[in-house]
Amino acid sequence: MNQFGKLFRVSIFGESHGPVVGITIDGVPAGLPLSAEDFLPDLERRKGGNQKGTTPRQEADYPIFQTGLFQGRTTGAPLTIVFENNNTRSGDYQKQRSVPRPGHADWTANEKYGGFEDYRGGGHFSGRLTVCLVAAGVVAKKILGPATVEAHIDEIGGEADLEAGLQKAIAAKDSIGGIVSCAVHGLPAGLGEPFWDSAESLLAHAVFAIPAVRGIEFGTGFAAARMFGADHNDAILDKAGTTRTNHAGGIVGGITNGMPLQFRIAIKPTSSTPKDQTTLNWETGELETFSVKGRHDLCIALRVPPVLEAVTALVLADLLMQAGAVARVYQPLIYHITTAEAWQHAQANAEYTAPSLETEGFIHCSDAHQVAGVLQRFYAGQTGLLKLQIDPARLESELKYEGAADVNEKFPHVFGPIPVAAVIGVEVVA
Repeated sequence: MNQFGKLFRVSIFGESHGPVVGITIDGVPAGLPLSAEDFLPDLERRKGGNQKGTTPRQEADYPIFQTGLFQGRTTGAPLTIVFENNNTRSGDYQKQRSVPRPGHADWTANEKYGGFEDYRGGGHFSGRLTVCLVAAGVVAKKILGPATVEAHIDEIGGEADLEAGLQKAIAAKDSIGGIVSCAVHGLPAGLGEPFWDSAESLLAHAVFAIPAVRGIEFGTGFAAARMFGADHNDAILDKAGTTRTNHAGGIVGGITNGMPLQFRIAIKPTSSTPKDQTTLNWETGELETFSVKGRHDLCIALRVPPVLEAVTALVLADLLMQAGAVARVYQPLIYHITTAEAWQHAQANAEYTAPSLETEGFIHCSDAHQVAGVLQRFYAGQTGLLKLQIDPARLESELKYEGAADVNEKFPHVFGPIPVAAVIGVEVVA
């Protein structure tokens, strides 16, 4: 049906040319800071018309929150987000109602729903609904902690040069497919429930919800069929599970092993192509030649990366929840800027104390974006800095908050003692 997930559960609704499309997400931790601006970067990446080879159909894609959000924070109740459809041209589809498009769901949807389906723009089968998946991914990314998800296009039409791949399609006056890869860094080992809910099974399940996906491979994927076992096996180097290679793509036995999660998907050519095709006219019962009119993507793979990131993030968020790694009330990571020397001293003493900015010159912040801005504005050009990721659940006492105006400083921050055991990640920033 239209629901996916166990604890982080999503339900998608709407049709391409209906009034709205939307998504309801159940299981979102209470207290998660959320605003429309959080969604815009990924939504812009998915939009058509922003890059060569995508549909000229332009929608605002501005998230409208219906439930589950109050005063800028999630309430813990189901979160419902809708997106309006305002730039539709349904007449383009009335003209071709009698000739189902080869490669699209026109015929199968008609068979399943007896002709009652909304066929305009592909209806509920349209890529338009991927805007809802991206919205769910924005929420999921917020609760992944230090894990990062990034997807990019590897090739179009067999060409690593994406422009060259697009030119092949333009020259042929046809659509074309591509390959998109995804990598996740910072995942803990132990996620996944063999057999049916192995990490690969769930990711593949979610990935195939993206229209136009035709294949998936993890790590070396199909190339593994041509390798010897001694070459394919990833040698384990230490007790942390670090491996010399990553042919497994970060999943062994259906369970994440702490190495980067890596996989690729194959995207078929857009089925709506301007090139002449032969199909059945189900009103006359005769075969006829036709070409698809309307506004369509030359290469749908161009818009897939943010969608792939989204479905990956929602699967991983659900697995983290099942593992008990996500609290029902949101506790954001705390970030601390320090020097390599100070961190070494802290490790030797098992504790790090940062009284205040004036005393030491460094800060604790409860927001990663705030840290980035502080680094750019106030520490530009400074070297030898580290960014510590601190799990608030591991603190022995709550850190204190200082507003900028309260202490006559440039920006607000928190301060207090930090046990070394509370630091779950260290990153060199300068």
